[in-house]
Formats: sequence, C-alpha cells, structure tokens
Amino acid sequence: MISGTATYLIWLGVKQVTTDSQELAEFIKKETGLIISAGSVYRGNGHDFIRINLACPLKMVKDGMQRLATVIHKYNK
Repeated sequence: MISGTATYLIWLGVKQVTTDSQELAEFIKKETGLIISAGSVYRGNGHDFIRINLACPLKMVKDGMQRLATVIHKYNK
C-alpha cells in the first residue's frame, strides 16, 4: 500500500490469498453483501488486488472492514 494524505479508494493486495481477484470479489459479495471491485478489471497486475471504495460514513467503513476480515479467513479454509 502507498500512503497518502487523503483518498477514498483502497487498493488491497490479495496476492497471498488468491491469484483470482474476480473470484474473490464474487465470494465476498455472496458471503457478506460487500460490493468491491476486482483489480483484474483494471488490467496489468490488477489480479493481485481488490479495490474498495471508502466514500461512506466511518461506521460503515468499520463494519465493512470487519466483514472483510471475517470473509478472508473463511475464503482461505
């Protein structure tokens, strides 16, 4: 991750979880209802990332990150 002073998007590296960000994004949506973007849509090495939009209230961001952490552990099993 590259730190910055402000953003509303996170590019989260998932290389240690999967080589198919599209499959992971679909799994996350099915299991949690979170709608994220598979980095593979953006070409290059995008398959190593998912893109998450943070343009929402902090309470929603925290809830989404908690659900994301839970589903990543479930995906690995």
